[in-house]
Amino acid sequence: MQTHRYRRARPFAVFVMLALGATTIAMLPAIAVEMSAVTPVPNQSAFVPIPLEHQDVVVRAKPTRKVVPARPRKVAAKRGRSTPALRIGFTWPVAKAAITSPFGWRPFYVWPGMQGPHPKLQFHHGADISCALNQPVVASKGGVVILSGSDADYGNLIVIAHSGGWSTLYAHLNKILVPTGRRVAARARIGLCGMTGHASGVHLHFEVRHNGTFYDPVKYLP
Repeated sequence: MQTHRYRRARPFAVFVMLALGATTIAMLPAIAVEMSAVTPVPNQSAFVPIPLEHQDVVVRAKPTRKVVPARPRKVAAKRGRSTPALRIGFTWPVAKAAITSPFGWRPFYVWPGMQGPHPKLQFHHGADISCALNQPVVASKGGVVILSGSDADYGNLIVIAHSGGWSTLYAHLNKILVPTGRRVAARARIGLCGMTGHASGVHLHFEVRHNGTFYDPVKYLP
């Protein structure tokens, strides 16, 4: 009989326990809110930063610059010596020799029989090249003989016209070998060295002109 009562009373005890437990579970959210309101908030001003030496500092590697090798500079080929003579094509009218009287101003030379007054200086329009008597004189460049004759100052002279408005004069010749109007090639024999006209010694007076303007012949000789 006792065993039978215990079995019947057992469901009632379970119901009572569940009823008591239900009240506690329903009150859990309110209890949590009250506890959060009572929980103290840490003081923000009391925050102590971590010293720099205790932090994990990540050291970044410096970026490496890409080194581009310099391009080798192109060295221009060395050019040969360039002078007006090489560009225009003049050559020495006689074998290369000393210049006894250069182009430009020089003292005025009084020749016998000249009447004064005389200037102190005179301009020498050409260059006097030393040469021997009857030494061959050649054309400095090919052209046409436009003058072949004699003058009181220049003596026996020849003038050759070249292309581009250039011309050359050969004076104090002992003998003329080409007439006016003759076309001559470069290095062709045109006369012989002498001292005709106003000349103090045997030499060749050589002039270079361009459109009527005189130029220093030495600068046009190679």
